[in-house]
Amino acid sequence: MYGNIFLPEDVSRTAFFTGHRHLREDQKEMISSAIFQCLNEAYEAGYRRFFCGCALGFDTLAAFQTVRLRQIHPDVILSLAIPCENQSDRWSEKDKEVYRRILELADEKTVLSPFYYQGVMLTRNRYMADRSSLCICYLSVMRGGTASTVRYALVHDRIKIVNLAVCEDHNSDLLRENTWNFTFISPSVCKNAVTVPLHLMQPKKMSMRHISICC
Repeated sequence: MYGNIFLPEDVSRTAFFTGHRHLREDQKEMISSAIFQCLNEAYEAGYRRFFCGCALGFDTLAAFQTVRLRQIHPDVILSLAIPCENQSDRWSEKDKEVYRRILELADEKTVLSPFYYQGVMLTRNRYMADRSSLCICYLSVMRGGTASTVRYALVHDRIKIVNLAVCEDHNSDLLRENTWNFTFISPSVCKNAVTVPLHLMQPKKMSMRHISICC
């Protein structure tokens, strides 16, 4: 279907993911562990539906970690916001296979456009933000679609931001709270922003049954 209607009570229980497409291979396990930890905390806070935009990179890790959470809590909903029907046309066969697996595992699928057009990814990102009250992001550079989406989310008072930023460089701007705060539109929206550097988290090993989901 193209779009759907969310009731106000659904928004308060809905989170969405946004993050970079290009991730270092040696960081993916740590990022996945941080996502799962964040998902558990979100579940304890009452969140049940998790929007994923089906992009490569962070979105893919987030989708599989949501499925992992659903194995423990069957009331968890993985909801896909697919920007266009031909999203994966130019992807590699390996990436297409992973994409098809995510489609099979999802509880809900919403296609926002039958075809690609300039701005369709922006539409997808704002679609998720407009229907959520929590943004789980991976933002390590202040440019590109992820930064734009986080800025958009921050101007909505109802949306809380958790940034699972990988900051190996201890001089990184994202490790300076005041820089994180004043990067955005005004200090009044900064109360919603929380920076969680991944290098402070200990990765957790996944069992074989969890690994099999991702293959």
